[in-house]
Amino acid sequence: MTARTYPFDIGQYKCVSISDGIQPIGAELLPTFFAGSAAEDLALAFKSHGISPDHYDLQCNCLLIDTGDSRILIDSGGGPFFDPHLGLLAPGLESAGYNPGDIDIVVLTHGHRDHVCGGVAQDDSMIFPNAKHVMARGEWEYWVNLGDEEISKMAHSEDIRFARHCLKAIECQLELIDAGEEIAPGVRTLTSPGHTRNHISVEATSGGRSLICVADTMDLPIHIENTSWHPAWDELPETGIETRRALLRRAAERNALIHGYHFPFPGLGYVREAADGWRFEPYPE
Repeated sequence: MTARTYPFDIGQYKCVSISDGIQPIGAELLPTFFAGSAAEDLALAFKSHGISPDHYDLQCNCLLIDTGDSRILIDSGGGPFFDPHLGLLAPGLESAGYNPGDIDIVVLTHGHRDHVCGGVAQDDSMIFPNAKHVMARGEWEYWVNLGDEEISKMAHSEDIRFARHCLKAIECQLELIDAGEEIAPGVRTLTSPGHTRNHISVEATSGGRSLICVADTMDLPIHIENTSWHPAWDELPETGIETRRALLRRAAERNALIHGYHFPFPGLGYVREAADGWRFEPYPE
Protein backbone atom coordinates (compact mmCIF):
# COMPACT_ATOMS: atom_id res chain seq x y z
CA MET A 1 0.00 0.00 0.00
CA THR A 2 1.11 3.55 -0.67
CA ALA A 3 0.29 6.73 1.24
CA ARG A 4 -2.84 8.59 0.19
CA THR A 5 -3.29 12.27 1.02
CA TYR A 6 -5.75 14.96 0.04
CA PRO A 7 -4.89 18.62 0.82
CA PHE A 8 -7.62 21.26 1.10
CA ASP A 9 -8.19 24.63 2.79
CA ILE A 10 -10.68 25.86 5.38
CA GLY A 11 -10.32 29.62 5.31
CA GLN A 12 -6.71 30.30 6.28
CA TYR A 13 -6.15 26.77 7.60
CA LYS A 14 -4.24 24.22 5.56
CA CYS A 15 -5.75 20.78 5.99
CA VAL A 16 -4.84 17.30 4.80
CA SER A 17 -6.92 14.13 4.92
CA ILE A 18 -4.50 11.21 5.30
CA SER A 19 -5.41 7.56 4.92
CA ASP A 20 -3.95 5.28 7.58
CA GLY A 21 -5.06 2.33 5.46
CA ILE A 22 -8.13 0.14 5.22
CA GLN A 23 -9.90 -2.50 7.27
CA PRO A 24 -11.26 -5.32 5.08
CA ILE A 25 -14.87 -6.14 6.02
CA GLY A 26 -16.41 -9.46 4.96
CA ALA A 27 -20.00 -10.42 4.18
CA GLU A 28 -20.72 -11.62 7.70
CA LEU A 29 -19.54 -8.46 9.46
CA LEU A 30 -20.72 -5.81 6.99
CA PRO A 31 -24.45 -5.86 7.95
CA THR A 32 -23.53 -5.29 11.61
CA PHE A 33 -22.57 -1.72 10.67
CA PHE A 34 -26.27 -1.11 10.04
CA ALA A 35 -28.17 -2.50 13.02
CA GLY A 36 -31.80 -1.41 12.85
CA SER A 37 -32.05 -1.82 9.08
CA ALA A 38 -34.33 -4.22 7.23
CA ALA A 39 -32.50 -6.59 4.87
CA GLU A 40 -34.37 -5.30 1.79
CA ASP A 41 -33.68 -1.66 2.64
CA LEU A 42 -30.02 -2.37 3.31
CA ALA A 43 -29.65 -4.17 -0.02
CA LEU A 44 -31.09 -1.11 -1.79
CA ALA A 45 -28.72 1.19 0.12
CA PHE A 46 -25.73 -0.96 -0.82
CA LYS A 47 -26.76 -0.88 -4.47
CA SER A 48 -27.23 2.90 -4.54
CA HIS A 49 -23.79 3.41 -2.97
CA GLY A 50 -22.03 0.83 -5.12
CA ILE A 51 -21.18 -1.39 -2.14
CA SER A 52 -20.80 -5.12 -2.62
CA PRO A 53 -22.55 -7.13 0.12
CA ASP A 54 -19.66 -9.60 -0.04
CA HIS A 55 -16.71 -7.35 0.78
CA TYR A 56 -15.96 -3.75 1.71
CA ASP A 57 -12.67 -1.94 2.36
CA LEU A 58 -13.39 0.39 5.27
CA GLN A 59 -11.19 3.47 5.11
CA CYS A 60 -9.38 5.00 8.10
CA ASN A 61 -8.92 8.71 7.40
CA CYS A 62 -6.92 10.85 9.82
CA LEU A 63 -7.07 14.63 9.54
CA LEU A 64 -4.36 17.27 9.85
CA ILE A 65 -5.34 20.88 10.55
CA ASP A 66 -2.49 23.38 10.19
CA THR A 67 -3.66 26.71 11.61
CA GLY A 68 -0.30 28.37 11.00
CA ASP A 69 0.41 28.46 14.72
CA SER A 70 -0.45 24.83 15.51
CA ARG A 71 -0.41 21.57 13.62
CA ILE A 72 -3.29 19.51 14.96
CA LEU A 73 -3.79 15.85 14.12
CA ILE A 74 -7.24 14.34 14.64
CA ASP A 75 -6.70 10.69 15.63
CA SER A 76 -3.44 8.80 15.18
CA GLY A 77 -4.75 5.81 13.25
CA GLY A 78 -4.21 2.16 14.12
CA GLY A 79 -0.49 1.83 13.45
CA PRO A 80 1.19 -1.10 11.68
CA PHE A 81 2.06 -3.29 14.67
CA PHE A 82 -1.34 -4.86 15.33
CA ASP A 83 -2.97 -4.60 11.91
CA PRO A 84 -0.86 -5.01 8.74
CA HIS A 85 -3.48 -3.10 6.73
CA LEU A 86 -2.92 0.09 8.74
CA GLY A 87 0.07 2.27 9.59
CA LEU A 88 0.19 4.66 6.62
CA LEU A 89 -0.32 7.86 8.62
CA ALA A 90 3.38 8.63 9.20
CA PRO A 91 4.42 8.16 5.54
CA GLY A 92 1.29 10.07 4.54
CA LEU A 93 2.31 13.02 6.70
CA GLU A 94 5.76 12.99 5.16
CA SER A 95 4.37 12.92 1.62
CA ALA A 96 2.27 15.97 2.57
CA GLY A 97 5.40 17.83 3.70
CA TYR A 98 5.24 17.21 7.46
CA ASN A 99 7.40 15.22 9.85
CA PRO A 100 5.94 13.49 12.93
CA GLY A 101 7.95 15.92 15.04
CA ASP A 102 6.03 18.83 13.49
CA ILE A 103 2.76 17.80 15.16
CA ASP A 104 1.85 19.97 18.16
CA ILE A 105 -1.46 18.41 19.24
CA VAL A 106 -3.02 14.97 18.68
CA VAL A 107 -6.75 14.88 19.45
CA LEU A 108 -8.03 11.38 20.22
CA THR A 109 -11.76 11.25 19.55
CA HIS A 110 -12.27 7.97 21.42
CA GLY A 111 -10.41 4.92 22.66
CA HIS A 112 -10.78 2.36 19.86
CA ARG A 113 -7.52 0.93 18.59
CA ASP A 114 -7.87 2.17 14.99
CA HIS A 115 -7.92 5.74 16.36
CA VAL A 116 -5.32 5.73 19.15
CA CYS A 117 -2.55 3.20 18.43
CA GLY A 118 -0.77 4.96 15.55
CA GLY A 119 1.04 7.30 17.92
CA VAL A 120 2.99 4.53 19.64
CA ALA A 121 6.02 2.73 18.17
CA GLN A 122 6.70 -0.96 18.74
CA ASP A 123 9.10 -0.14 21.59
CA ASP A 124 6.41 2.09 23.19
CA SER A 125 8.22 5.30 22.22
CA MET A 126 6.20 8.20 20.86
CA ILE A 127 5.71 8.57 17.10
CA PHE A 128 4.81 12.25 17.66
CA PRO A 129 7.48 13.21 20.20
CA ASN A 130 6.55 16.89 20.53
CA ALA A 131 2.78 16.53 20.54
CA LYS A 132 0.40 17.02 23.41
CA HIS A 133 -2.24 14.26 23.21
CA VAL A 134 -5.76 15.41 24.08
CA MET A 135 -8.62 13.14 25.12
CA ALA A 136 -11.94 13.52 26.93
CA ARG A 137 -11.47 12.80 30.61
CA GLY A 138 -14.26 10.23 30.85
CA GLU A 139 -13.08 8.39 27.73
CA TRP A 140 -9.57 8.01 29.07
CA GLU A 141 -10.73 6.90 32.52
CA TYR A 142 -13.06 4.27 31.09
CA TRP A 143 -10.53 2.56 28.82
CA VAL A 144 -7.43 2.61 31.01
CA ASN A 145 -9.30 1.44 34.11
CA LEU A 146 -10.77 -1.65 32.45
CA GLY A 147 -9.55 -4.75 34.26
CA ASP A 148 -8.26 -7.85 32.48
CA GLU A 149 -11.16 -9.95 33.75
CA GLU A 150 -13.68 -7.40 32.50
CA ILE A 151 -11.95 -7.17 29.11
CA SER A 152 -11.90 -10.95 28.73
CA LYS A 153 -15.71 -10.93 28.71
CA MET A 154 -15.90 -8.32 25.93
CA ALA A 155 -15.96 -8.85 22.19
CA HIS A 156 -12.62 -8.18 20.45
CA SER A 157 -10.81 -8.40 23.80
CA GLU A 158 -7.34 -8.44 22.22
CA ASP A 159 -8.12 -5.22 20.33
CA ILE A 160 -9.17 -3.62 23.60
CA ARG A 161 -6.06 -4.78 25.44
CA PHE A 162 -3.85 -3.39 22.70
CA ALA A 163 -5.69 -0.04 22.71
CA ARG A 164 -5.40 0.17 26.50
CA HIS A 165 -1.67 -0.57 26.26
CA CYS A 166 -1.20 2.21 23.69
CA LEU A 167 -3.22 4.68 25.74
CA LYS A 168 -1.11 4.02 28.81
CA ALA A 169 2.03 4.48 26.72
CA ILE A 170 1.02 8.05 25.77
CA GLU A 171 0.12 9.09 29.31
CA CYS A 172 3.38 11.01 29.58
CA GLN A 173 2.15 13.38 26.85
CA LEU A 174 -1.54 13.40 27.76
CA GLU A 175 -3.86 16.27 28.63
CA LEU A 176 -7.41 15.39 29.69
CA ILE A 177 -10.18 17.79 28.71
CA ASP A 178 -13.92 18.19 29.04
CA ALA A 179 -15.84 17.95 25.77
CA GLY A 180 -16.60 21.39 24.35
CA GLU A 181 -13.23 22.91 25.20
CA GLU A 182 -11.23 24.92 22.67
CA ILE A 183 -7.92 23.21 21.98
CA ALA A 184 -6.46 26.00 19.82
CA PRO A 185 -7.85 29.31 18.54
CA GLY A 186 -10.62 28.43 16.08
CA VAL A 187 -10.52 24.70 16.87
CA ARG A 188 -12.79 23.19 19.50
CA THR A 189 -14.12 19.83 20.56
CA LEU A 190 -17.81 18.92 20.43
CA THR A 191 -19.49 16.45 22.74
CA SER A 192 -20.76 13.57 20.62
CA PRO A 193 -21.52 10.50 22.76
CA GLY A 194 -23.06 7.29 21.53
CA HIS A 195 -20.44 5.33 19.67
CA THR A 196 -18.58 5.44 22.97
CA ARG A 197 -19.84 7.13 26.12
CA ASN A 198 -17.42 10.06 25.89
CA HIS A 199 -16.74 10.27 22.14
CA ILE A 200 -15.83 13.76 20.90
CA SER A 201 -15.88 15.42 17.50
CA VAL A 202 -13.85 18.45 16.39
CA GLU A 203 -14.91 21.69 14.69
CA ALA A 204 -12.51 24.13 13.01
CA THR A 205 -13.58 27.58 11.84
CA SER A 206 -11.58 30.06 9.76
CA GLY A 207 -12.43 32.78 7.27
CA GLY A 208 -16.14 32.20 7.59
CA ARG A 209 -15.84 28.49 6.75
CA SER A 210 -16.33 25.51 9.01
CA LEU A 211 -15.08 21.92 9.09
CA ILE A 212 -16.57 19.28 11.38
CA CYS A 213 -14.62 16.09 11.98
CA VAL A 214 -17.41 13.67 12.89
CA ALA A 215 -15.04 10.73 13.62
CA ASP A 216 -17.15 7.61 14.34
CA THR A 217 -20.52 9.25 14.97
CA MET A 218 -21.32 7.95 11.46
CA ASP A 219 -19.27 5.33 9.67
CA LEU A 220 -20.51 5.69 6.09
CA PRO A 221 -22.67 8.11 4.08
CA ILE A 222 -25.47 5.53 4.40
CA HIS A 223 -25.74 6.61 8.04
CA ILE A 224 -26.51 10.16 6.89
CA GLU A 225 -29.45 9.00 4.79
CA ASN A 226 -30.62 6.50 7.41
CA THR A 227 -29.86 8.08 10.77
CA SER A 228 -31.52 5.31 12.83
CA TRP A 229 -29.12 2.66 11.47
CA HIS A 230 -26.03 2.24 13.60
CA PRO A 231 -23.07 -0.07 14.22
CA ALA A 232 -24.08 -2.94 16.49
CA TRP A 233 -21.18 -2.13 18.85
CA ASP A 234 -22.24 1.44 19.62
CA GLU A 235 -22.18 1.70 23.42
CA LEU A 236 -25.26 3.94 23.57
CA PRO A 237 -27.17 3.41 20.29
CA GLU A 238 -30.12 5.73 20.99
CA THR A 239 -27.81 8.48 22.21
CA GLY A 240 -25.67 7.96 19.12
CA ILE A 241 -28.67 8.44 16.84
CA GLU A 242 -29.50 11.76 18.52
CA THR A 243 -25.84 12.82 18.35
CA ARG A 244 -25.69 11.98 14.64
CA ARG A 245 -28.81 14.00 13.88
CA ALA A 246 -27.54 16.97 15.90
CA LEU A 247 -24.22 16.98 14.03
CA LEU A 248 -26.00 16.69 10.68
CA ARG A 249 -28.23 19.66 11.56
CA ARG A 250 -25.19 21.66 12.64
CA ALA A 251 -23.30 20.83 9.43
CA ALA A 252 -26.27 21.64 7.17
CA GLU A 253 -27.05 24.92 8.92
CA ARG A 254 -23.44 26.10 8.76
CA ASN A 255 -22.70 24.69 5.30
CA ALA A 256 -19.78 22.99 7.02
CA LEU A 257 -17.53 20.53 5.27
CA ILE A 258 -17.53 17.28 7.21
CA HIS A 259 -14.74 14.74 7.53
CA GLY A 260 -15.68 11.13 8.27
CA TYR A 261 -13.02 8.80 9.63
CA HIS A 262 -14.40 5.76 7.80
CA PHE A 263 -16.00 7.49 4.80
CA PRO A 264 -14.61 6.70 1.33
CA PHE A 265 -11.29 8.54 0.97
CA PRO A 266 -10.76 11.46 1.39
CA GLY A 267 -13.75 11.30 3.73
CA LEU A 268 -15.01 14.78 2.88
CA GLY A 269 -18.38 16.17 1.86
CA TYR A 270 -21.34 18.38 2.61
CA VAL A 271 -24.62 17.55 4.31
CA ARG A 272 -27.66 18.66 2.34
CA GLU A 273 -31.25 18.67 3.49
CA ALA A 274 -33.52 16.22 1.68
CA ALA A 275 -37.24 15.62 1.79
CA ASP A 276 -36.84 12.71 4.20
CA GLY A 277 -33.80 13.97 6.14
CA TRP A 278 -30.30 14.50 4.78
CA ARG A 279 -28.07 13.40 1.94
CA PHE A 280 -24.30 13.42 1.51
CA GLU A 281 -22.60 15.41 -1.25
CA PRO A 282 -19.01 14.15 -1.63
CA TYR A 283 -16.17 16.64 -1.92
CA PRO A 284 -14.51 16.71 -4.32
CA GLU A 285 -17.22 15.35 -6.59
